[in-house]
Amino acid sequence: MGRLNTTVNCVAYGLIRTRMTEATADSDAAIQVEGREIKVGVNPDLMAAMERNIPLGRAGTPEEAAGAAYLFCIPESDYVSGQTLLCTGGLTGI
Repeated sequence: MGRLNTTVNCVAYGLIRTRMTEATADSDAAIQVEGREIKVGVNPDLMAAMERNIPLGRAGTPEEAAGAAYLFCIPESDYVSGQTLLCTGGLTGI
């Protein structure tokens, strides 16, 4: 794609706190998406254990996740290609 002046990159996300990953003790928690009920939530103890493994000590926010993608949209990244950006709060291979 380089011959066409097209860069190809990706963002690999770690734990991002969204409505799907909210800690909940309620095993019946669900959201409605396009008329379908989807179960959501993560066991609070499991969520706490996952966050303890992240060097920043917490899950990322949706805004932080968007910021990682934005980095590839600004002119300063025009010559960056073939890269994977880890948006993980410092957590690397498990």
